[in-house]
Amino acid sequence: MERRRNTAALLFPILAFAILLFAGVSFPGTRAFAETVPQPIAFPHKVHVTGYKMNCRFCHSSANKSQYANLPSVEKCMMCHRSIATDKPEVKKVAQYWKEKKPIPWNKVIDVPNHVYFPHKKMVNAGIPCLTCHPGMDQAGTAEQKLEFGMGMCMDCHRKKKVTIDCWKCHY
Repeated sequence: MERRRNTAALLFPILAFAILLFAGVSFPGTRAFAETVPQPIAFPHKVHVTGYKMNCRFCHSSANKSQYANLPSVEKCMMCHRSIATDKPEVKKVAQYWKEKKPIPWNKVIDVPNHVYFPHKKMVNAGIPCLTCHPGMDQAGTAEQKLEFGMGMCMDCHRKKKVTIDCWKCHY
């Protein structure tokens, strides 16, 4: 009887942790949710994505080739802004970086924990729209992340898409 009680006492916390983990509860240090992050240039996503119908990959050109969706370079911005909207204050800031031959020091908005492998290229090449994980970005001013990237969100999506839920595919 005493052995059963000890086994139950040992199994209960393990079982509770597993239930919370699979329910998608975040633990301190495991969240990958970013609040609004100040940027050196107030890039208006709504103007570019909704207004001009620009594809996200025009600026984030490595999203289908890399683990990361790169941030646009000053050269990329100046492709258009050498002659478009040159009187706007934010475009003037871009032009100043260009003139000084300095990169725009964008601040990272989303940062997943080090133990998570999230390959943008797999998602993009599987046809998953950017707005699935970045809802509202097409209506945003500067970049903001509205979803909490936690275990629950990922597991829900993987189950809906009927793709692997093998832990080692995303965690290492």
